[in-house]
Amino acid sequence: MKNLEIKSIQQLLEIIPNHPGLRVLQFSDGGEQFSDALSELCLQREHEFQLNVLDEEFYPKATELYANKELSFVKKIKWEQRRYTSHAKQYDFVFITAPIPQKERTLCVKTIHSHIKNSGHIVLFLEKNNIKNIDEWYKTLEDTMFVAMNTIDIFENYEIFIAKKMHGWGGK
Repeated sequence: MKNLEIKSIQQLLEIIPNHPGLRVLQFSDGGEQFSDALSELCLQREHEFQLNVLDEEFYPKATELYANKELSFVKKIKWEQRRYTSHAKQYDFVFITAPIPQKERTLCVKTIHSHIKNSGHIVLFLEKNNIKNIDEWYKTLEDTMFVAMNTIDIFENYEIFIAKKMHGWGGK
């Protein structure tokens, strides 16, 4: 992951309300800036935080940094696996800072959909100024019954794409 501006990270994390019992999930392939800020926010507010790590080399460091805190967990995953968390847990916010391969997108989004609470948010870090990629993500998320999609331009190297899971929308 490319470097992120600290002020922009703080701005983005303002979307997380300070309500008790929130669950936050991040998919990462490395890089500590965003995970540090997200983990710290969750620790301060007593939100549950799970970091799903896709990079085998980053996993030991992530476990050392984030798994030793109360309500913080680290799990090694691969995009092609069937589930990314335990069956009973659903998250209010899912941040995806790792790129999802084109061939895995639809299956990943369907799997992630089941991990998000109704009215929960998925937040993707996408390549900056790639309109085709944003359009493809819009279509993929729309097809998997996400709504209220928009982008936020606060980072130098990333476009933030946010969508909301809504129960009863789509009828498919």
